[in-house]
Amino acid sequence: MKIVKTVKKFLLLFIKSFPIFWKSSKLYTTILLITVPLQGILPALSLWLAKGMIDELSTGVFTNLMIFFIFWLLASFLSSIISPIEMTFQGLLTDKLIYNINRQLMEKSSKLNDLYYFEDSNFYDNIQVIEQEAAWRPVNLMVFATSVIRNGISGISMLFLLTSFHPFISLIILISILPQAFVSYRLQREAFETMVDRSPDSRKLRYYSSVMLSKEHAKEVRLFNLSSFFINKYDQVYYKIHRDIKNVRYKQAIYSILLVLLGLIGIGFSFWWVIEQATHGIFTPGDILIFSSSILLARQSLSNMIEESSLLYDTLLYMEKFFNFLSLKPIVNSGTKKLNLQEGDYEITFNHVSFKYPKTDRYALSNIHLNIKRGEKIALVGENGAGKTTLIKLLTRFYHPTEGTIHINGVDISSYDIHSLREHISVVFQDFSKFNLTLRENIALGDLTKIDQEAEIWKAIKNSNLNQVLDQLPNKLEQMLGKIFNGGTDLSGGQWQKVALARAFLRDSPIVILDEPTASLDPRSEHEVFQSFIKLSKDKTVFLITHRLSSVKMADKIVVLKDGKIVEVGSHSELIKKQGYYFELYKLQAEKYGIE
Repeated sequence: MKIVKTVKKFLLLFIKSFPIFWKSSKLYTTILLITVPLQGILPALSLWLAKGMIDELSTGVFTNLMIFFIFWLLASFLSSIISPIEMTFQGLLTDKLIYNINRQLMEKSSKLNDLYYFEDSNFYDNIQVIEQEAAWRPVNLMVFATSVIRNGISGISMLFLLTSFHPFISLIILISILPQAFVSYRLQREAFETMVDRSPDSRKLRYYSSVMLSKEHAKEVRLFNLSSFFINKYDQVYYKIHRDIKNVRYKQAIYSILLVLLGLIGIGFSFWWVIEQATHGIFTPGDILIFSSSILLARQSLSNMIEESSLLYDTLLYMEKFFNFLSLKPIVNSGTKKLNLQEGDYEITFNHVSFKYPKTDRYALSNIHLNIKRGEKIALVGENGAGKTTLIKLLTRFYHPTEGTIHINGVDISSYDIHSLREHISVVFQDFSKFNLTLRENIALGDLTKIDQEAEIWKAIKNSNLNQVLDQLPNKLEQMLGKIFNGGTDLSGGQWQKVALARAFLRDSPIVILDEPTASLDPRSEHEVFQSFIKLSKDKTVFLITHRLSSVKMADKIVVLKDGKIVEVGSHSELIKKQGYYFELYKLQAEKYGIE
């Protein structure tokens, strides 16, 4: 029953995958649907025509000899030219297939509005498998699918020829093939599951390798002599993975040898029977030729079909993960209302909001109640893990509150169109993205409608104090940043942070969120950025997350968080007078850095 379920699953996945071929290119798929079956049937046709010629020659009756010869020549010619045609269009369709699959992955990812899936380690492992193998799995899908069809048709056509001798011979060939099918599918399934199970370990391998090869870690690896440590960790994980895969491969080799022997027994028995018949004059020389060729070709074609269909099954298991990814629904759904905060007053309200991350019992935020009016500058302070960034993730709808609601102008933000909401928010995260694009593109990502608006781009550069960085770049705004592409220039952490700030300034949104915006900047640059920021954000609502409490004096309201709860709210002077938790934090920094 298990093999029946496996075959059924194989067929369903194959049928489900076919539309991807068709969508990638109707023309190329049509050509292959013609050439692949032809390649499968032509060998049997050539054998049958060759038998006719030999029988004519052996009997001395040449009535149809020329007809057999012409058609045999035509079949041989077609077989010769179809192969390069098939290879050409198979390659072209493979390119389209890779593009189509990767495009679908990118489009689907863009429709997942939240971070629920991306911050789930199990799901992330699956995404890693899907993304990393998207470059070559479509190639396997194409190669193995066409090969299975070709060998299947070839094997079946050879069985038809063998049936003309005796149906029992075809039955023997099929019986000898079935165990191979069962074992091959089982081993490929086991190999795929082993690979998926090892996905977290594979991620470790890539990480340990990247530590040794990256610029980011080069200084500390050499300073602390960490090479042996990371190489040893790499070795340990590799041998753990290799041990599991090796066991599967050994089993595969042993079973393959046993199955080949079983097949040879079936072929040997069939040959013995034909030789017996030939000694009694029952079969002609043409019969002997077609039998000896077709029984070997049938066995070879069907064995190849089984072997490659098991490899195709392995690829279809990948496609199953691909289809599962495409079927994902965003957990945070978009509303339909359009948000407009450009004119008039508005208020943002956190109404008794609590939140805990998926698969955890601990609340990251508990009973947050907060009102923010247009133009207010709000500083969120607290130790690491207090819930500051989580609060921002809820406002930007990367997550949905576990309890309570967030309103803008009295409307639950879940009612707003999610893209409309986010268009009103500029964010500079502490772990901001460093895009390997030109400087112009890096800045314009804040608002792509302004990519060719020189005045707006330069205004953002000036406001983020990026001028000095720009002066050092040989190609100015068109300079490629990062080291992935040729001619790219890498920036320091502080310079990259200024690029991220320029993005936020270009967006010019009514709500601005700065999550540790100056963590990589020196004190002078930090002061310049904040001075510029205060000047430019007069009518904007600002959320500032920082550990440098000297920077929060400019805030209208300081919200102090501890263990996910608001413990204090007030201006800097009010909280200092109160001498509570904020006072303690500020005093510690004042003593350390000499802040007044």
